[in-house]
Amino acid sequence: MRLSDAVFTGLAAGLVVSVAVAGRPAAGPLTSASVSVVPLPLSTFGRHATLGHGENLAELLRRLGVPPAELPTWIAAAAPHLRVRALPVGLEAFATGDHHGVLRVVRMLPDVRHAVILERCGDTVTGRREVLPVEAELVVVRGVVVSSLFAAVTAAGEGDEVALALADLFQWDIDFHREVQPGDTFALLVERLCRDGRRVAYGRVVAAEYVGGGRRHVAVAFADAKGRVEYFDAAGRPLEKQFLRAPLRFSRVSSRFSASRLHPVLGRRMPHWGVDYAAPVGTPVMATAAGVVSFVGTTPGAGLTVELAHRNGYTTGYLHLSQVARGVAVGARVEQGQVIGFVGSSGLSTGPHLDYRVRRHGSYVNPLRLVGEPVEPLAGGRLVRFRRWAAEVLPLLGEEGAVGEAVATALRQAAPGCFDG
Repeated sequence: MRLSDAVFTGLAAGLVVSVAVAGRPAAGPLTSASVSVVPLPLSTFGRHATLGHGENLAELLRRLGVPPAELPTWIAAAAPHLRVRALPVGLEAFATGDHHGVLRVVRMLPDVRHAVILERCGDTVTGRREVLPVEAELVVVRGVVVSSLFAAVTAAGEGDEVALALADLFQWDIDFHREVQPGDTFALLVERLCRDGRRVAYGRVVAAEYVGGGRRHVAVAFADAKGRVEYFDAAGRPLEKQFLRAPLRFSRVSSRFSASRLHPVLGRRMPHWGVDYAAPVGTPVMATAAGVVSFVGTTPGAGLTVELAHRNGYTTGYLHLSQVARGVAVGARVEQGQVIGFVGSSGLSTGPHLDYRVRRHGSYVNPLRLVGEPVEPLAGGRLVRFRRWAAEVLPLLGEEGAVGEAVATALRQAAPGCFDG
């Protein structure tokens, strides 16, 4: 066999053969000592995907490369380790396949503390759940609003999740679309979760305050005997009320409640019995109160609309939607804060926005002046225990930075239900 034939044969067999450099004579005859044979690595492929709004596990796995005929097998392997019917939007998944193009492993991250691994073994697929190492540090984050709440949180060195957490906590008392002003301040006591020295998420907010418009809003987490956590103000009154201040987390009020407004499409003055929130198409729309779906459909003016019936004679309407969330149908029960649809521009509309309307006993009410029915405050022994707990955590909001390990440990032991497990 000629040397060139030997080299070709070695390469064809998946080997690298080291021989004389071109233009230079070999030091001597080709021997086993002058030939180095190294196996070539076999190529693999990797894919990454995240779960989108309205998607299910089958659709996510299909985008990762699972053949349609194999989907039931992969889903069955995942079911014991995941809440398959309640997967979080944004769930990350990574897939790895071999050089034959066969998918071998799918790794999903349902939360910051766990990974679910699905692995092909011959003709079967197995699943397992792994605990990921996470270090939890209790910290106080403080900031001052200059332009926006998001910018203030970023300036404090934290992620957008902190701004969203504040908006969630105070959504019953602060309209973050129109009431946030430069000079407002905030502080929150929260667990910052890290892996390998890098921040990966935040735990539950233990206490927070927002000062703006001459008012101080306070939120303190407090667990009941069953471990269910709720938030209360400094006096022990629940933050949760019958209605949220707005059906969108962050947007801009583009038109207000009015008995006479120039219609932007029809060009004549007529009543506008709602509040318009300008927002991009696809922005999630939340039910402002728990209730039952009373109408889902399309009308020429309002476009795609969802209406909900609530206690005490209230009805809310959500107009000009682009689509309705899965499971939202007449007769379905929805919870406060549940996503019921997505912003669009259907019907008579000049651009994407949500027209939000409220009626009580058939008469329209200005949503910006809506006051829900009061919720009973803590009382008796629960109130005593709450005041004792609030007196421990609220003073910590005054000093920014990490809480001492001894204090953090004492707090976790005193109220384990107020911290994520």
